Amino acid sequence: MSESTVLESINVNKTFSQGGRSIEVLTDLNLKLKNKERVAIVGRSGCGKSTLLHVLAGLDEVDSGVINVIGSDLTKASSDERAQLRLRGMGFVYQAHHLLPEFSAIENVAMPLRLQGASATESERVAGDLLTEIGLVERL
Repeated sequence: MSESTVLESINVNKTFSQGGRSIEVLTDLNLKLKNKERVAIVGRSGCGKSTLLHVLAGLDEVDSGVINVIGSDLTKASSDERAQLRLRGMGFVYQAHHLLPEFSAIENVAMPLRLQGASATESERVAGDLLTEIGLVERL
């Protein structure tokens, strides 16, 4: 994994069992994402998009293969270590958003920083910068 690579999957496989049969969802998946690179995962319903995101984030385990996130092997990490990697190195925006309704947009965006110990002032400043950067300044 090179210095600029932040996420890499190597020969990742994931199969589900349903009704006595095996359904191969991911087969020999190889993917490399570099710092500041943007990708879109598109496809028909049921093709494995959510499974892909879940294994890349360590929410689901793979049957075989390796997933590296910011230099750490997610497939060998404990549940707590995977949670820390998610907190430090990734975020999700789901089609059906999962925002905390009692929080403002800026507070929702600032939450990961607060969980890492940043002050309210600093985390909301960074969250404001991020919302502005992605074109959601009106949500401030």
